[in-house]
Parts: sequence; structure tokens; C-alpha cells
Amino acid sequence: MTIKIISDIHGAYTALGEQLEPDDTAILLGDYVNLIDFQTLEGIMADVYSREEVVRALSVFGKGNGVNRDEAKKLIRDVVTSDPAKAARVGELVLASYTELFASIPCRAYMIYGNTDNPQMVRNLADGNVEIIETGVVEIDGERFGFISGSPRGPWTVGLPGEMDIEEYDRRVRLLGPVDVLCTHYPPAVPDLTFDTYADRDEAGSVALLEYIEEHEPTYHYFGHVHHPRETSERLGSTCLVNAGFFREHRTALIHPANCGPT
Repeated sequence: MTIKIISDIHGAYTALGEQLEPDDTAILLGDYVNLIDFQTLEGIMADVYSREEVVRALSVFGKGNGVNRDEAKKLIRDVVTSDPAKAARVGELVLASYTELFASIPCRAYMIYGNTDNPQMVRNLADGNVEIIETGVVEIDGERFGFISGSPRGPWTVGLPGEMDIEEYDRRVRLLGPVDVLCTHYPPAVPDLTFDTYADRDEAGSVALLEYIEEHEPTYHYFGHVHHPRETSERLGSTCLVNAGFFREHRTALIHPANCGPT
């Protein structure tokens, strides 16, 4: 059995299926649907809304420096809610996309959801091979893997289904208890791991996760969310922090245990 860690699939389901074998165990760290690719402007939003609407919504949101965040969030919400029929069509396409996702998984899988995911749809569609975990611990090949779904609301969140109040996210972190391997979608608050070099903004990261790592010292912490971080891995004490990568871009699963960066 090989344990494979995959995050930020964003619609690359054919590549996902090609990376997994029936005797693998997959750990999937969220952001499965491709709502919109900032680089190519491809995705579900682009299939429903005009290019002009998509560009207008993203134009004030793409760069971190000098952006009025409240203005950016309002503009995106205005575009998305301007036409109820289009919003309903987005929901239909998201549901179809999740159906394709689950059909592409040939093995046992443990799944959490990310900020762009719809938790209810994921729960409804999961079959016997896939376990959806909000917060919990699973023993895999003799190691305790801890899982925390979702993302706390932060400086760049816009009200997506997988987002939650920071107090709720922190509560989930506190509930977990000690594990050997921590698996989240959101990163810990380590600047080189949270700054996205393409978007030119800091995703902030979770202080609660940082405090958890300092207290419990898991051997590994795997996460995603940041597509182009300054560093993909870093050591914090005895814990190896590893961004499992923007799978849609590189299309290669991370094998546990992964290599770690410098101390």
C-alpha cells in the first residue's frame, strides 16, 4: 500500500485517476472543483458568466498590494449574485464536477474539504470507498492521521461554502488532540508557506495550527491552499511542514513520507 497526498485538484480528475492505484490509500486535502483558474480564466464560472464579468470580478482581486479587500469581495459577490439563473447553473455544474471526481477515485480515500468546496454536496456524493472527515483521527498503516476540513475566514475570503468563522476553525484544531500526521487544507501561519508568489499576496495561515504543531509536534503536517508558495516545505522543530501542491498544475501525487525542507 502507498499513501498518496493530493491537494487542490481543481477539476484535474483524469490526472487524479492516473495517479491512483486500487491498492493505494489517497488522502485528499480539498479544493476539488475548478471554479475559476486565475491564470487561464478557465473553469465553471467562465462557462456560465461572460469573460467580461469574470475579468471584472477578478481584476481587483488578483494582486495583494494596494487592493481594497472589501471592494474586491463585494464586486465578486455582485457578479455571482446578479443573475439567479446563472447562479443555479453554477450549482448544477459543481454537482456534475463532484460526480466526476468521485468516479475517478479507484481506491480507499480519506477526504477533507477546502474553502472552495461545497461540504453538503461532498457528503451526499461520497461512496463506500471515500470517507469525508470534518475533524477526526484515522489510523493508517500504524500511524495516526488527523484531519481538519475547511478554512477560516481571512483577508481574502469571499464567503465560499468551505469557509467558516476563525473561532470555529480554531475549535476544530483544539478538538483534534495529538496525532502523528496532521492533514489540513489551510496552511499554518508560516510566512514562506503562506505567501503566494503568483497572486502576490499573503494568505495569512492559521495561528491555531501553528500553536497545535508547537504543542503536539506531529511528524508531518500536509496542507494545500497556497498554489505558488515561496517554499513548499519547511521544518518547525521536529515537524515537517509540506505543501502537498497545486495538483491541477503538476499532476503528481505526493508520497508519504515526503522529503522535507531545511531546518
